[in-house]
Amino acid sequence: MTLIFKGLSVEGGFVDFCAILLLLQAPLLPQRQPDGSQQLGIPTASSSSSDFEVKIVPGKGFLVRRKGSLDWRPSSKLKEPIAVGFLDSTEKIYLPAKVIKPPKAKHSPNPEYPLTEKGTEAQVLLHFVVDPQGLVRFLTVDASPDSGFTKAAVETVKEWTFRPAKLNGQPVAVLIVESIHFRFFNPNPLQDLFLFYSSALVN
Repeated sequence: MTLIFKGLSVEGGFVDFCAILLLLQAPLLPQRQPDGSQQLGIPTASSSSSDFEVKIVPGKGFLVRRKGSLDWRPSSKLKEPIAVGFLDSTEKIYLPAKVIKPPKAKHSPNPEYPLTEKGTEAQVLLHFVVDPQGLVRFLTVDASPDSGFTKAAVETVKEWTFRPAKLNGQPVAVLIVESIHFRFFNPNPLQDLFLFYSSALVN
């Protein structure tokens, strides 16, 4: 084991000894595991305890591993449904899996490009629950260049509707990951060209 200390004075003596003693005892202290469902921005029942850990990786979606394992796998490859939270304290929220038919978009318009970000290309990563009625719930932004793009993406995705996911033929709530791309297209490039030449003539 290699221990690295930062900010400890050699002259500290007793302080250094106490710090080393506490660090050596740390593995013996009870470790509180973070609640993966809370990190996902979804509610959990107070008595729920998942056997799985979940993380979101851009381009790969949800990765899952059983607690105590080192093997992360895409949830979409799993042959068993994994519940990571609860919808309205009763219905389970599932991760995408082979046994779950994914939701299909019915109404998903593109967001409007924010006027404050003219000329910039950007990407907003987010995830949310599609409930059994096909509505978006618990929308969470994972990455965004700034608040202008965040607001545009969130306001639009809230209005999306889906054909819900199904498990054994029954509608269920499922988490999905989305990536919103923003590209700026000038609706009137001739206007910019005219302004450029006008400015050149004046100067």
